[in-house]
Amino acid sequence: MNRTFATVCAGLLLLAAARSQDDAATAAPAKSQPLERWQPAVVDTIATLPLRHGGRIKPLSAFAAETLLVVHGRRDMQLDLDGDKKNDVTLTPTEWLLDVLFFPDRAADFPLFRIENLEVLDAIGVPHEDGQKFNFEYLTYRQLVKPGPAGKSPEDVLAELAQATAGRNAEKLTPVESHIVRTNAGVVAFGSVINWMAPLQTPFAIEGEALGALFQGAKEVRFAELLRHGPDFANIVRRAGDQQRDPAVGNAVEIAAVVAQVAHDQGGFAILPPAGTEAADWIDLPALTMMAIGGRAAKEQLDLLDQLQAAFAAPDTAARDRGLVAFRDAVVARAQARGEYGKVALEGYYLTAEWHYKAMHWFVLALLVVCASWIVPRSKWLWALSLAATALPLCFLVADIVLRCMVQGRPPILRLYDTFLFIAAVGVAAAIVTEAIMRRRVAISLAPIFGGLLILLARKFEEGAGEDQMAPLQAVLDTNYYLATHVTSINMGYAAGMFASFLGTTWLLLNALGIKRNDVAFHKSIVRATYGVTAFGLTFAVFGTIYGGVWANDSWGRFWGWDPKENGALLICIAQVSLLHARMCGWVRDFGFCTWAALTGVVVAFSWFHVNLLNIGLHSYGFNSSTKQALVYYYIVQLGLVVLGAGGVAMRRSRAAADALIAAASDASGGAPARS
Repeated sequence: MNRTFATVCAGLLLLAAARSQDDAATAAPAKSQPLERWQPAVVDTIATLPLRHGGRIKPLSAFAAETLLVVHGRRDMQLDLDGDKKNDVTLTPTEWLLDVLFFPDRAADFPLFRIENLEVLDAIGVPHEDGQKFNFEYLTYRQLVKPGPAGKSPEDVLAELAQATAGRNAEKLTPVESHIVRTNAGVVAFGSVINWMAPLQTPFAIEGEALGALFQGAKEVRFAELLRHGPDFANIVRRAGDQQRDPAVGNAVEIAAVVAQVAHDQGGFAILPPAGTEAADWIDLPALTMMAIGGRAAKEQLDLLDQLQAAFAAPDTAARDRGLVAFRDAVVARAQARGEYGKVALEGYYLTAEWHYKAMHWFVLALLVVCASWIVPRSKWLWALSLAATALPLCFLVADIVLRCMVQGRPPILRLYDTFLFIAAVGVAAAIVTEAIMRRRVAISLAPIFGGLLILLARKFEEGAGEDQMAPLQAVLDTNYYLATHVTSINMGYAAGMFASFLGTTWLLLNALGIKRNDVAFHKSIVRATYGVTAFGLTFAVFGTIYGGVWANDSWGRFWGWDPKENGALLICIAQVSLLHARMCGWVRDFGFCTWAALTGVVVAFSWFHVNLLNIGLHSYGFNSSTKQALVYYYIVQLGLVVLGAGGVAMRRSRAAADALIAAASDASGGAPARS
């Protein structure tokens, strides 16, 4: 593309963009269109379409889920079509993305953008309306792009307000500002997706002798066919020069402006694999457009675009589905020939299976079985059933972790999200082993709560992060050896430390409430379990901390640098070593030991997460305001439970001592004490 062509295209780029935005704003509301559901077989097939996004090749279902999570804050799309909740429709991420790509006008009326603070609506100039609400106010894309009385759309105001917060620390943003930034990110993400396949939607009208001759007298031409004649089309625009109104040229320059807009678009995803098996990257529609205009596009990629174009141009639903499946099969065949599809199919299964999500629900059932075993304490088969009921979701959770390892080709922990699932699995496994040894139904009662809560937190963390949780690693982390040794060990220490804190807190609360106060063996068994789990955790915490220094020496040339994460790991070791030492020396007995163990959970949480949120040091990652808020809530709740438990135990002991003193005085006087 020479300078003349580029200049002409750039000059008309803004005009074309404004025209397309006006068309989107004034189009007929999609609510008037019947909701056409995609065939389940087609959705399942297209879900495994490979594409490249975020630095890796993934199934379309993964991209759809990530995008929907950023845009909507959920992994599904609920539609209230007639005001009757019985007739609500729930779209999967893949269904939603197909609707966005193939029916953008309808998708523009989906209630997508969740507004939790009505002050955000006031800030962007959107009135409070009685629209669709699922406990929140939802805005549609059409509402946001519609120009207001002053000529600015809410989307423009939202972008300006978000830009005004650029460069400021996220912690210093007000709740309204944080909500604006998050909503703007969703609007930007949705805007890039909804326009991504727009060139394939509508054919170009052909005017003028030059274009008529190029396309053999056709009255209109599709985008894929236009790219096949890219160099010849560029020559027509080049010859036009300043003769833009020449009847022989027709509307070539106007079409060129749209082509230039497509070529300069950013975002979206790369859906076309390279030709052949050489080491080359996948390309997206803008890149293919640039290559086609310059005569550098490979025939294989243009053929793939023809198949995708056929799906968009299909005269009916059946033809559209056949064309879309044919395109998917062709891309899969190309990816398989390049050896890039194996893990895509596996990831597709992983996303469909959702083993960790199933485990969360089965943990609830396990808790009910455990409660039944407390009601019938002498039933051995109920106790055994509670073990089996807890082991089943643990197997689901382990299956989820193993699948993630297989998809990524890595050890189980690569990022903060993975720590939730891994720590949940280790903690539940430790609880089952502890219960099998002590047989007091305490550890097995805590196991489903521990596992289910951490899985729930994992999903909340994923929503707050709004990122691909299987994204490629940073170069400094690209080592399976240290990931399998240091990271795995230190997180096993986290898991044991947190579960020991659970046990210690339970001992305090049981004693404070006087539950089984005459069963000394019962309470002693909880103390022994807390001791054993703490010792188990300390072993892995020390090994993981030392091996972290080995990794630091290998990567950064120093064993220890007093980094916040290093200090946090050291704090766990010091807290647990001092706890065990105090117990062995007799400095603390059951009460002091369990109180100390309960407080150690705060130290573990601080090292596990909080040091990452300090925005200093070499381990400053995973920050988001919701995570910090959740940590503060945990600190308050945990410290509150410790205070209540310790205070209750102290009061009971004080009362018991007073009763003993009164009884001794009564015995000494030979009669009952006088009543006041």
